[in-house]
Amino acid sequence: MRKIRQLTTELTFRCNAKCPACHRLRIKKINLNDSKYTYTLESFKKLFYPELLNNLEWLILNGNFGDSIMNKEFREIISYVKEYGTRLNIHTNGGIHDHDYWTDVGNILTNRDILNFDLDGLEDTHHIYRINTKFEDVLSNAKSVIATKRPQVHWKYIVFSYNQHQVETAKQLAKDLDFHSFSTVKTNREFNPPRTGKFAHTKNKVNKDTLEKQILCAWESWGKWYVSPEGLVFRCCWTGGHYYDNDNSKFYYPPEFTKKFNGFYVPIEKIISYNYWNKLKLYLQGYDRSFSLCKSQCGKLLSSREKVEENLNTGEKTIFDAYDQRGN
Repeated sequence: MRKIRQLTTELTFRCNAKCPACHRLRIKKINLNDSKYTYTLESFKKLFYPELLNNLEWLILNGNFGDSIMNKEFREIISYVKEYGTRLNIHTNGGIHDHDYWTDVGNILTNRDILNFDLDGLEDTHHIYRINTKFEDVLSNAKSVIATKRPQVHWKYIVFSYNQHQVETAKQLAKDLDFHSFSTVKTNREFNPPRTGKFAHTKNKVNKDTLEKQILCAWESWGKWYVSPEGLVFRCCWTGGHYYDNDNSKFYYPPEFTKKFNGFYVPIEKIISYNYWNKLKLYLQGYDRSFSLCKSQCGKLLSSREKVEENLNTGEKTIFDAYDQRGN
């Protein structure tokens, strides 16, 4: 029985896309393209050492800032992870590399792993949000992985006002191409969100002032942490992303955070056993005194993530509300 349910990291802060609502666009205190924010195979092995991987059920590769396929050693790193049987859930815009590369990726992964391709529309709409990626290229890369018949390949579709009419067509295409599942994700991004209808995000439909004042930490309830490429361990991706903002005053980062909470100095298993996390949980029970970041993401209504995932083989649908941060 593996003791740690889930860790999330990204293999680099670099990205090939320029999505207009991405956290990358906020003013940062760092250069996201600095090599210190990209793992090497050796640095990854040091941070995710064999004993840790043997105790880890899921490793999620999902970016605050970057896309892991921008790491030149991506295939070597995921091969190392699979040596220890840790399951991988990878999110990517899939906009770079060729057929042979993605065939390699498919053959490295197993049927217990998940590979999510971000395809937000069809040929005439996908590029509106996923700037610098081409629908045809992403779809071709996904097909290369599907052809290996190994990992579960998911089509993840963020629904915007300009692509909501294409959802059923995209889902049928996904089914025809043997994708394992198709997910629609509601968005509250300030970029063409649907304002009405079934794809309107809850935050856009209710008066939050009428809701009970409480903070329910979505990541704590699922037993997971976010780890940045420089080794820092955070309770969630939001505190991890905000840490690098030029103004990161919406959350409190303890003294000597860069050393005491750094997996290159202290083993990750020890860091996540700190009593600090219990103290943080207790502190967040006081809504009015709590950090504004926690209020906005996990207070009253939780995160921006509301997803419906349909298994295209069985037709079974799973609803992931904002309390459920599996695979994020």
